[in-house]
Amino acid sequence: MGLFNFVKDAGEKLWDAVTGQHDKDDQAKKVQEHLSKTGIPDADKVNIQIADGKATVTGDGLSQEAKEKILVAVGNISGIASVDDQVKTATPATASQFYTVKSGDTLSAISKQVYGNANLYNKIFEANKPMLKSPDKNLSGASVAYSGRVVNCQPSPAG
Repeated sequence: MGLFNFVKDAGEKLWDAVTGQHDKDDQAKKVQEHLSKTGIPDADKVNIQIADGKATVTGDGLSQEAKEKILVAVGNISGIASVDDQVKTATPATASQFYTVKSGDTLSAISKQVYGNANLYNKIFEANKPMLKSPDKNLSGASVAYSGRVVNCQPSPAG
């Protein structure tokens, strides 16, 4: 559990984050609908609250994998700057960590850095289905999970 930061202006556009003309309950409902469309297991077991660009996700009894996919899917919505993880897993799990993607990074480059082997990029891709449609997708501004850890895919300040 904890607070995870995301790129507020990147990701799926479910509402008009620029004008600020949106209702918090409507935002939460749209996020729930978005989660149900992703096909992530147990997405129906979480509740979402939205306030000032922060999504609070609560739930109980999820697997670590489902929890991380849900957190990443919610964080990859335009207008969400942070996700407050209040989800309890069925079994205790290792806390997630973040990696900031630099300009030009690919899943292979990230895989080489985190696993020591660029050919293991498919592990990251598989862990992030259905959010990632292709292992060649541009990662800037998105977030992906790998082996129980979250990779924060936002451009570095210099890149």
